[in-house]
Amino acid sequence: MPSKTGTKTLFSFAVMGFLAIMPPVSPLSSVGMDVLGVFIGTVLLLSLVDTTWPAILSIALFSMTGVMSLDDIIALSFGNWITVFVIMGFILTYALNASGFTGRLTAFFLGSKIARQSPWSFTVVLVCLPFLVASFMEPSATIVFFLGFARKIFEELGYKKTDRYPHMVTMAVVFAASIASAMTPFSHPLIILGMNFYQQTTGQPINLVSYMLYAVPIGILVFAAMLVMLRLFFKPDMSKIANFDINSVLDKSAPMSRREKITVITFFGTVIMWILPAVLSILAPHFVLSIVLGRFGVTFWAILAVTLLAAVKADGRPVLDLKTALTEGVNWNVIFLVASCVLMGAVVTNEAVGLNQFILTIIEPVTKTLPPSLMILFLAGLTGFLTNFTSNMTAMVLMLSVGLSLASGTGAIEPFAATLAIIIVSDFAFIVPSSSNLIGMLYGDEYSSENIIFKYGSILAIIGVFIVALIGYPFSLLLV
Repeated sequence: MPSKTGTKTLFSFAVMGFLAIMPPVSPLSSVGMDVLGVFIGTVLLLSLVDTTWPAILSIALFSMTGVMSLDDIIALSFGNWITVFVIMGFILTYALNASGFTGRLTAFFLGSKIARQSPWSFTVVLVCLPFLVASFMEPSATIVFFLGFARKIFEELGYKKTDRYPHMVTMAVVFAASIASAMTPFSHPLIILGMNFYQQTTGQPINLVSYMLYAVPIGILVFAAMLVMLRLFFKPDMSKIANFDINSVLDKSAPMSRREKITVITFFGTVIMWILPAVLSILAPHFVLSIVLGRFGVTFWAILAVTLLAAVKADGRPVLDLKTALTEGVNWNVIFLVASCVLMGAVVTNEAVGLNQFILTIIEPVTKTLPPSLMILFLAGLTGFLTNFTSNMTAMVLMLSVGLSLASGTGAIEPFAATLAIIIVSDFAFIVPSSSNLIGMLYGDEYSSENIIFKYGSILAIIGVFIVALIGYPFSLLLV
């Protein structure tokens, strides 16, 4: 084991051990001290060492605290509906991407008149595509496709790896996908995890429509701010694009195959079934269809869609090769991380632990004199800092514990609104690779610059925090 990694690992376990042997600090119970130690130690391991094996280890470590049995812990992590939903989401995204639909959508927009008007018009359309696609697809798959497509454009135009235009486009593609993944719960585990945490803590659900009514406008504002930032301050050489023929890098679009049609209809039909119960519950809560559909969760429709794609055949073979999808389409590192974070959310909100009251005891003296707007700015700012320098999932779980404890304990801010702010800012990870796998992919791309990513990622993260705090919070109060 490398010395630096070994030191970080030993330090994380030392924190666990130290808190375990400390006498309880009121209002924490002795079990609460053990849980706090495992929680903080796991967050450190996930942030400093690795994002997979500490997540798996946390399952065993939490069972040793006595907060609940191992069977209950497994049921709350790997057996939780969120974990299953995320797996199904990965498979559906893989099926849609493999069908050729993403390439068809790209060809349609980049071949449009708007994209041909000027180099900046072309660039804006190019960046808008991952923003659009990642709003309903898994963002990692979206980024892989569009970075690969952008690479073909750079090579066709003769850009070098040191030129500013490729640096700007690759960065904007990843930032756009990151922002889009904060806007909808479709194939986005962080959003589902945050919504579940709120329900575990308050007993009240956040339906998909309510979340999107808030997050889509805020996400569009942050995305627009990114485009303005690049237009005003980034000065790339775009002369090579003036006479560029996009058809030179586009694959020839054949008519939609039966396989693609089935996949597209199934995917977007599933999205409709995810949204429809929430819409009906608002417009016609006593309608028979609303009551019937309300009995099914989003996971039911995702499982049904995957089963349908695997069972139905086109051209003599299944529309979806499930074995291939499970090996190539599912990011199992994310699945283990999701399972661990779901468990941490359930454990830290357990009344026997006393962690919420402990957090309130520490935070309340600092924030009790702040007006609601500054309190939200404090929570959003701290979330933005943590999510950009640690794992965004663990940062969100930690800050939801803080935010909901503060909201319910002081009554100064609305818990629902505070939750929305923390969830969306948790996805604004733009600065360093440790924050999310998306930024890690950006740093690893040959047409990127670390200094440029850090500089503009920091600016965009700050802009995002202020938009969420100053515009998002008053807007979210209208949805309560």
